[in-house]
Amino acid sequence: MVYVEGLRGLCLDTDILVDYLRGPSEVVMSLFRLALDKDVMLSTTVINAFEVWLGVFLAPEPDRISKPTEEFLNSLVILDLDYEAAKEAGRLMATLRRKGTVIDVRDLLAGCIAKRYGLPMVTRNLRHYLRIDGLRVLPPEVALESLEKL
Repeated sequence: MVYVEGLRGLCLDTDILVDYLRGPSEVVMSLFRLALDKDVMLSTTVINAFEVWLGVFLAPEPDRISKPTEEFLNSLVILDLDYEAAKEAGRLMATLRRKGTVIDVRDLLAGCIAKRYGLPMVTRNLRHYLRIDGLRVLPPEVALESLEKL
């Protein structure tokens, strides 16, 4: 079990955002409620927001889901890509390429943004982020357990 001592913020990956928007699973709904109760900041990155909006605009009826998506994303802190996160992403991409390891650039950027802000990435896609050294990666169930201990 992972306990993140003093946890005061979480960065939510696209899969968690989509889970919430589609009618949240029990664990994701509990995560959101408990974060609100415990005054824990919920955030996502501008990269994850892009991925959510891409899904909206590719949907058969984007007009129907645009407003709830806008309201939901506006309720989160959106973390921007800054110079330091971009530099770290470039360094890490070069290191991984030299090793012959592939990582999606969007995952790399989102992970480096979360790392820059010192926030764990909450995701079910652990393998997408585990190659980013120094980034804490939590499945939603573990993030929920960590919040319960605060």
